[in-house]
Amino acid sequence: MTGPAHAAGRDQESGLAHAVPREAADGPPPWVAVCGTPVAVVQGSWAGRRGLGSAAVCRECARRATA
Repeated sequence: MTGPAHAAGRDQESGLAHAVPREAADGPPPWVAVCGTPVAVVQGSWAGRRGLGSAAVCRECARRATA
């Protein structure tokens, strides 16, 4: 499932877009992506340009968030 269930997160070191569960993204940091990677920034929808539409997407997040 994509979209409202996940927000787009970004790993500052690698620049990869990660899927962050919406309920976690709506709370305060720290945020952790579905692949287990801590993310520093959460902004936008996972289904949007900052998530799956990004040039660099975490393959594990894509697999888990769309399953």
